[in-house]
Amino acid sequence: MKLAFLGQSYEASTPAVDAVETRETATFLGKPYHRKQYTVSPRHQPSNEMTYRGVRYHS
Repeated sequence: MKLAFLGQSYEASTPAVDAVETRETATFLGKPYHRKQYTVSPRHQPSNEMTYRGVRYHS
């Protein structure tokens, strides 16, 4: 998804989420459901060279 902030466009990235169903069951508002174990893979942040008030830095 393309986004923009202060005139700079960038591409939004969402982390990958894996869901594995477990054998555990729970009840919520009177309805049973199977619980899931979620794992989120870390995402890599690209380093950008930026300028703030004339001073260059890397994020």
